[in-house]
Amino acid sequence: MPINAGYEYGEAQKKLAEAKTPQEKIKALELLLSVSPNHKGSEKLRQELKTKISKLKEKQEKEKSAKKGGHSLAIKKEGAAQVTLMGLTNSGKSTIIQKFTNAKPQIAEYEFTTRTTEVGIMDYHGVKVQLIELPAIFPGYSYSSMGPTYLSIARNSDLIVIVIDGLKDSEEQLKLIETEFLGAGSRLRKINDTSKDSIKCLVVLNKMLKPFKCKYPVIWVDDFKDGVWSMLDLVYVYTKQPGKEKDYPPVAMKKGSDVETLASVVHKDFIKNFRFARVWGKSAKHAGANVSLNHKLAENDIVEFHIK
Repeated sequence: MPINAGYEYGEAQKKLAEAKTPQEKIKALELLLSVSPNHKGSEKLRQELKTKISKLKEKQEKEKSAKKGGHSLAIKKEGAAQVTLMGLTNSGKSTIIQKFTNAKPQIAEYEFTTRTTEVGIMDYHGVKVQLIELPAIFPGYSYSSMGPTYLSIARNSDLIVIVIDGLKDSEEQLKLIETEFLGAGSRLRKINDTSKDSIKCLVVLNKMLKPFKCKYPVIWVDDFKDGVWSMLDLVYVYTKQPGKEKDYPPVAMKKGSDVETLASVVHKDFIKNFRFARVWGKSAKHAGANVSLNHKLAENDIVEFHIK
């Protein structure tokens, strides 16, 4: 056998084959992992075992929630986008969510201060973006009791923000986080990666500006708000009524959206009764230019609708 597994590994495989319930399978897989060889040739095998454990625990957690009356740790999306913050203990996630949102998380110098999720709303030029801080990642997170659930929240968000402590080894922190996502069967999206199977992420360097080779988009913590917004592929535009100032707050839409998309958001009858629109901003040939429904809008544009 290429991985050079011993007698204990064979016995653990038998127990896995005999396992019937999810709990028995998890226990057997964890035993298999504990007795599997730990060297370069066995890395793929160990990763597959971790992935299986993670998926079984995530499924088990969902089933438990359903039995309790449907209560789930899944967090309802609020605002234009949902962003999750992840990182090792004391990386500065709580400080970031406190600084940029209305949340008041517990902050302390000791490790693993955050015991559950923290949720806050970040204001970006009037657009609301939901930030979720997840408990710190550690070795074995992906197959721990709650790790699969937390990683599921991250996968279902619009963006994962990985907070790196610049005072420590940045590459080692990233490697651990990558490993735990792989353990849950997920892969983070690298720069120039167009795969739909990978998860969009942004690395935020915190505490100290210490450049390092990074395979992912990376920013300094002071650029947090702009960096997050740019990764969400959204634009914000304003509407106005003839003869009045622009309305506030603005409307958030996907990049490349047109006047018709905005009209459908503002009022259901605007498209049916549309005559023309006037636009001020980067997308207009000149201030107040008349445009049709298929006119593509740009960030910070002001749109004035004229209807029948």
